[in-house]
Amino acid sequence: MLQKIAIIGGSGNVGSHIAFLAAMGKMAREILLFSIDLPRCKGVGLDISQAAAVFNLPVFVKGCESYEELSGSEVVIISAGFPRMPDMSRDDLLLKNAHIMKEIAQNIARVAPQCLMIVVSNPLDVMCLVAEHWSGFPKKRVMGMAGILDGARLAYESKIRLNNPAHHIESYVIGAHSDFMLPLLRHSLCDNKSLMEQFTPFVQEELIEQTKNGGAKIVGYYQQGSAYFAPASAVIKMLELIMNDTDEIVVCSVYAQGEYGIKDIYIGLPIRLNHKGVKEIITLPLNDQERDMLHMSAQSIKKQVEILKNNELLNYRI
Repeated sequence: MLQKIAIIGGSGNVGSHIAFLAAMGKMAREILLFSIDLPRCKGVGLDISQAAAVFNLPVFVKGCESYEELSGSEVVIISAGFPRMPDMSRDDLLLKNAHIMKEIAQNIARVAPQCLMIVVSNPLDVMCLVAEHWSGFPKKRVMGMAGILDGARLAYESKIRLNNPAHHIESYVIGAHSDFMLPLLRHSLCDNKSLMEQFTPFVQEELIEQTKNGGAKIVGYYQQGSAYFAPASAVIKMLELIMNDTDEIVVCSVYAQGEYGIKDIYIGLPIRLNHKGVKEIITLPLNDQERDMLHMSAQSIKKQVEILKNNELLNYRI
């Protein structure tokens, strides 16, 4: 059990659900919420604390008025940021959220300089780079939640087609958290058989398409807002691995330093996590087609990095 975790953006759907799941799972004695909507943060904190009291859980959840109250947090989860509005381009969203991430990262580095940072804000991979850059943290202590969520969507779509929710599916979706994600059906296993062995080529294409569109489908149903139960659950999975230091492999957005022929960006890759952050990046044997698609995914992230460099939000040379 951790002593203290903080959630920046704790008044939003994703942040509040992370807080609820963390409290119910007894993941920290103190869960701190911070956002621009202080009254809602306080309300969420009180509501979840009362829920914890139903089960007599040794957890307090609290809405905070300043960054200073987050001092000593062992893990800081960042889900703050603007959603994309109808009149906004992707570049507009990128710049708005990069400014927010810059301010958050600088403040977290000031009040919780030893923490791990988990980024949930979009566009996720490049937001990890902004957080790492402006915090000055070691790269292994800044990571993004995406691949676990995308992998869960692939697992769900597979179970639907197998008509059996009891199947154990070990799924891998690497690359950017965007339309350029790469579901690795050849490496994803269902009862120790790859998904390529389980499904026809037509169904395989269906799986890939539905995995990529999993978030957009939820947005279509909600009309306003996007997914939050599944993203919050993916963060909780990361917290469990950080706390328990297992050998389980998951996909997260991490800083590549030559792995898979990719350097100097954050991108979704298979890793192991522990209490110090990214323990190691796992190298899967990719074929030429998979490697080419992964490099295309990396290029999509590098284009966003260039936009931030041109607006003086990053000083990286890519």
